[in-house]
Amino acid sequence: MKRTLILLSVLGFLTCVLFAEFSIVSVDSGSYPRGIAIADVGFGTGNEVIVANFGAGTLIGQDGSGDTSSSIAIFSGGNKTVSQAGKSPRGVAAGDIDGDGKADYAVTNYDDGTVMIFTGSGTQTFEAGRHPVGVAIGDATGDGKNDVAVAVYSESKVVLFTRSMKNSWNKYELVVPGSPTDVTIGTLAGEPVIASANYGAGSVSIIKMDAAGLVKAVDIVSGGGACKVRIADVTGDGSNEIITANFFDNTISVIKKGFIGGFEEPVVYKLEGLRPNGMAVGDVNNDGLNDIVVANRDSDSIDILLQENGVLRLAHTVPASDDEDKTYGPVEAAIGDINNNGLNDIVFTHMRSGTIKVIYQKAGISFKDAAAEPLNEANTYNYPNPCEENTFIRFSSDKQQDVKILITDVSGRPVWTRDIPAASVRAGVNTVEWQLVNDMGAKVANGIYLLRVSAGERAVTKKIAVGK
Repeated sequence: MKRTLILLSVLGFLTCVLFAEFSIVSVDSGSYPRGIAIADVGFGTGNEVIVANFGAGTLIGQDGSGDTSSSIAIFSGGNKTVSQAGKSPRGVAAGDIDGDGKADYAVTNYDDGTVMIFTGSGTQTFEAGRHPVGVAIGDATGDGKNDVAVAVYSESKVVLFTRSMKNSWNKYELVVPGSPTDVTIGTLAGEPVIASANYGAGSVSIIKMDAAGLVKAVDIVSGGGACKVRIADVTGDGSNEIITANFFDNTISVIKKGFIGGFEEPVVYKLEGLRPNGMAVGDVNNDGLNDIVVANRDSDSIDILLQENGVLRLAHTVPASDDEDKTYGPVEAAIGDINNNGLNDIVFTHMRSGTIKVIYQKAGISFKDAAAEPLNEANTYNYPNPCEENTFIRFSSDKQQDVKILITDVSGRPVWTRDIPAASVRAGVNTVEWQLVNDMGAKVANGIYLLRVSAGERAVTKKIAVGK
């Protein structure tokens, strides 16, 4: 397979932008980067970043162009290696596939309907189905060997490839509801399972392997537009949960396995960002606990949720750029140490700009340690703006304190008010939804409104445009 090695010039390819307490390094990736993974796949002396450059701006469910600019990019230290994939590479996963103790990787080709498996012994390509999206590597059968699972969007199915010998594979398929966009492999209550994120159904399917092949154990309602799924312990109790990112609800859901079979009701966390398209789980503040990072496609931001005392706290929202256009920004995220300092970093693909962006965790200055900001002009605003159905009012506070939100018309007449007690205000980012109604619950008319957020001696006023 043809590969091109590009040495990244610090001045030519890298840009570093400071957003509040976070600096973001941007690196050119290719045309419309989507899937991303971090693993040591043998290109250098540490972890690499593997990226699928889709090549076109096609939305889910549509055929792409199969653009020749589509590619796989692998970043190792200061080097970038570019390989040609199939048509429109979309999902990426990494793990030891061939059992040699070294990480391999797999890539789905959206317009080819294939999955490519890259190992030390070569590359194999398998038919998956129409529009494969997410891919996962893990032991789905409990035999001690890693398998490859694929979410096939336009055929509403999950496909599992299991390795019987070195280069010999078996293929299993199972229909799931609602056009899956992602899949993961893990253990729940000690049992190996596959979980699919069913975008169209707003659900997760839990899938097992038995003597007859793949069987569906249960479908669980998770949230509107469930588009990403992971299995990990994000409550600190030693047992894995199911975590989904819900594209339409702007939430993540955490679903725990019940003590006597079944699953508990999802615990839902509201995000600040819009259209969470990507999600990664890992320790980003070096406390030994799993945290969650969410890539918000249409607010051009990254939400960082830290695990604290068995729950998740939305600790930081980091703008991905200072562009006026906020759409088609971060689409996938990964967590891992990419500079060999022993600390996990956050890396995400930024579709609009054709880059990957890196937030490095620095020794002694973890994400947890970053100070919450007092209310100010930069951290107080609403989104979307203009708005049609609802909008989210975002503000930051450096401590728990009473906050008042007042929305008036341009003449200063009060329209909608909220008094938030200190007990409900966290040190950090806070978000309140306004459903474009007045204090009587009636929908407001189109026009310009004034938003005033006040806390202590500080107050910020912004304009809100309503157009329905």
